[in-house]
Amino acid sequence: MIIKNAKIVLEDNIIQNGWIEIEGSIIKSINEGSTTLDGIDANNSWLVPGFIDCHVHGGYGVDFETGTIEGYEKFSKEVVKEGITTYVQGSVTNSFENNVKYFNNFKEFIKDKTKQYAKCLGVHLEGPFISAEKKGAHELSLLENPNLDTLKKLIEVSDNTIRIITYAPDLQDGTFTKYLIENNIIPSAGHTNISFSDCEKDYKIGFRHVTHLFNGMSGVSQYEPGLAAYALYRDDILCEVISDGIHIKTDTLKFIYKVKGPNNICIITDAMNAKGLPDGDYKLGNLEVVKEGMKVCLKSSGVLAGAGATYDHNVRTFYNAIENLEMNDLIKMTSINIAKQLNIYDVTGSISVNKKADIVMLSKDLKVLKTFVEGKLIYEK
Repeated sequence: MIIKNAKIVLEDNIIQNGWIEIEGSIIKSINEGSTTLDGIDANNSWLVPGFIDCHVHGGYGVDFETGTIEGYEKFSKEVVKEGITTYVQGSVTNSFENNVKYFNNFKEFIKDKTKQYAKCLGVHLEGPFISAEKKGAHELSLLENPNLDTLKKLIEVSDNTIRIITYAPDLQDGTFTKYLIENNIIPSAGHTNISFSDCEKDYKIGFRHVTHLFNGMSGVSQYEPGLAAYALYRDDILCEVISDGIHIKTDTLKFIYKVKGPNNICIITDAMNAKGLPDGDYKLGNLEVVKEGMKVCLKSSGVLAGAGATYDHNVRTFYNAIENLEMNDLIKMTSINIAKQLNIYDVTGSISVNKKADIVMLSKDLKVLKTFVEGKLIYEK
C-alpha cells in the first residue's frame, strides 16, 4: 500500500510532501517528494501516528462494565473514527464479584486479535484503591485502601491483563507501589488527597504516572500543595490530561504545557459509555449520570462523571489552546509519550520504518479523514 502527497509528521521533523510505503502491517519506507506509484492520495493532509488513549472507559453504549465480548468488539471498532489505534480500557470501582464477571469476558476478547479493530492493550483499573475524599464519580461503599491481597486476586482473575492502576499513594506504605512495578503494572497516582511532601516516598520507589491531572486530587496551594503541584514539579512524571475544555479550562492547559512541556503530557478522554450517544440519562457503574453535550455529571451532585468528548476533539482543543504548537510536539502528547510509558514504542507510537502502520490522516483543521491500524484502512470519513 502507498499513501502519497502527504505532510508526514515524524518524531523529529515534518516531511512537507512525501509518501509512505506499507507492506502488510509494517511501514516499509518513508520518502520525500512525489511518486508515480498507485496509492491513496492524501491531498496534502497530515499523516500522524495513531492516537493512544490510555484512559478511556467507553463510548457508543459500551464500557468495561458492559461485560460482553460483542460490546468490547463494538467499542474497538467505533473508536477508530476518533483516530484511536491503541487504547487501554478503563474500569470504574466495582465489587470484586463483578470484576471477576467482567474480566472473564474481557480476557477472552483481548486474546482474540481478530475481534479488535483499534488494539486494546489491557485494563486501566481506576478503583477500588482510591481515596474517599477525592473519589469523584466512584461508589463510596466499594472503595478500599490499596492492599496486596485484593491486588493479587485481581491480577489473577484478570489473567494479567491489567496495565495501569490508579491508586491513592497516601493510603499505603509503598509496598503496593513496589508490587505494581515488579509486576509490570504502571502505578498511577490519582483520586488522592496526598500532600506534596508525601509524594516523595512513592516517587523514590518508581511512580511516574498521574491520572487526569488536576481532576480528583490534592491541588496547587501555597499552604497545602498536593499531587497536582508535585506532578508539575517533577519533570519525568507523565501527566494524563483531559483536554476537552470542560475538565480543564484553556488557561490551565496553557499553564500545564508551559510547565511540563510536550514530553511529559499524554492526552486522554476519560470518556464513558454515553460518548457518541444522544444527551440523556445513563449509568456509570451503578451511579446515575446525565449527559449534556460533551459534559457528563452525577445526577445526585453534579460532579463530573467521566467525559463525553472524542479523542480528536481533545486533540484539537489542546492544539488550539497552545500558541504556535508544532505538530511534532502534538504527536508526543497523543502517541509518543504514552507509547514509551506503556513500553510499546518499539512497535508503535511514531511513524517509523519497521514499526506498525498505525496512522491517522488528518485534515488541516485536525479532523480525522482516515485511520489505518496495522496497515489496514479501518475508517474512512
